[in-house]
Order: sequence, then C-alpha cells, then structure tokens
Amino acid sequence: MMPNRLFRAAGLSVLAFFAIGLTELKADDEMFDMNSIIVDSQLYIWNRVSDLLDIIRGGIAGGPGIGAEIAITEYAQLGAYANHERGVTFPHFVIPFWLVDYYERNEPIFVNHEGKYATAAFGPWRVENTQEIAAIPRHFPRDKWDIRAQLDAALLHAYIAIRPTEFLDFLAGFVGWDPSADDQHLDYVATRLPADQFGRGFCNILFGIFEIPVNILRVTAAEGDLPGLSKGLGLGVWRFFCREVVGVVELVAFPFGWQPIIEPDYIFPINQNVSWRVRRPAFHKQY
Repeated sequence: MMPNRLFRAAGLSVLAFFAIGLTELKADDEMFDMNSIIVDSQLYIWNRVSDLLDIIRGGIAGGPGIGAEIAITEYAQLGAYANHERGVTFPHFVIPFWLVDYYERNEPIFVNHEGKYATAAFGPWRVENTQEIAAIPRHFPRDKWDIRAQLDAALLHAYIAIRPTEFLDFLAGFVGWDPSADDQHLDYVATRLPADQFGRGFCNILFGIFEIPVNILRVTAAEGDLPGLSKGLGLGVWRFFCREVVGVVELVAFPFGWQPIIEPDYIFPINQNVSWRVRRPAFHKQY
C-alpha cells in the first residue's frame, strides 16, 4: 500500500507543478489567451472555406444565341457559338456566402457582361467577331488557366469554371501562404472576446432565474413590502426573461465575441452600482 501512496503523491505533485507553470504561462504569454486562440482559429477555418468556395464559379446569361465551348486552359479549347447576351458571373454556388464577398471584401457579388459576338476556338487558337455594346466585359470570364464550359441554348446561356490557381491557393493556405492575397485578416480595431461571450451566455441561461428574488429583495429593501411583491416581482420576471433570451443568443453566436448586451454582465456583479440595462448588440463587419 505504501508504494501506491507514494506514486499517487508524486503524481499529484507533478500535476500541481504543471498547473502552476501553466498558470504562469497564461498570465505572461499571449499565446495562451483563449479569446485570441478562438478568434485566430475561426479566421483560419473561414479562410480555408473561402478559398475552397473560390475554386468553382458560375454564370448565367440571357439573349439569342447558339453553340457551346469547353476549355482546359486557354491552350486546349474546342467550341463555337454566336450570341447577343447579357448576363452575370457569380463567385461560387453557395448563395448565402455571397454576402461575405460583398461585406468583407467590399467586392460586388455579380460581375456583369453584355456583348454581341461570334467566336470559334480550337486548341490555343481563337477567332472572334465582336460588337461593342457597353463599357463592360462582352462575355463570361476566360482566364488563362481555367477549366471551363459554356452552353448557349437559344435564350438561356450557362457557364461554369474550375480555377486551378484558386485550388493551389486553397492548398497553400494550410501552411499560411496566400498566393491570391484574398484571405481575411484580423481587424485590430474591433475587439472580439468569444470566450467571454460564451461564459456570459452560459451564466445568463443558468442563473437568470435569480433575477426574480434579487429584484424582489432589492425593491423591498428600498421601497417596502408591497412594492417588492409587485414592482420587484415584475422587474424580476422581465429581467429573467431578458437574460434567458440574451443568454441563448450569446451562447449560439459566441464565435463573434460581441460586447455584453446586458449590463451588468452577470447576475451577481462585483460592482453593485452598475445600472441594469439592455444595450444594442455590437456587431462588427470584419474579424
């Protein structure tokens, strides 16, 4: 029995040593700031998802036209078509994420084009007869290394392109290289504290019910028994409801790391002089 106790004591001593050392690291080393770790991880994951979405783009157009074309880079093309079209190219096929390009990158969601032309392509050669319509591109994008296909069927035209350069950008992103220079970067002006928001949301959900007795006691002490049972109860129920709703919102949306919506942040604040209020959520455009 004695050796077992000695081993247990030694094990606990080692754990205590590492715990103390880890505490010192957390206090002194920014690498162990949980908020920063979460924000950096979110940004890294989002940039990889964004790079993946950029690999395939598409487009749609309308107008009289007939023909088709397929190309494996501009050195291996085959097809012919003639049309008078007006259309758009979109960045990828995941529609909800189109808004990210608009808000985060300050880029238009759609790239417009309009043109009247006839073209034929074989291998690296292309013959094209165009007529200028407007000061915008006349056709869907034909980037040098794209693998693309276009079909013009009477009044409806479709386009899809796979971009090898974006695929390489996606792979390079895993090692921190951004050849396309399109990764999102941390906005140091906007403070994001996701770990704090998670803790706040969890506590508001778990302890929000205490708003009822706390407000009854507070109003009773300040105004008497009857106001405590009426006004205090009403305030408590209302604030309990607010904390529960805000707690759910903060817990679900904790990756955004907003500033507190309810003040005081917690049901039992250290500073008892803070006025109770609900603030407008602090949304930030850029991470």
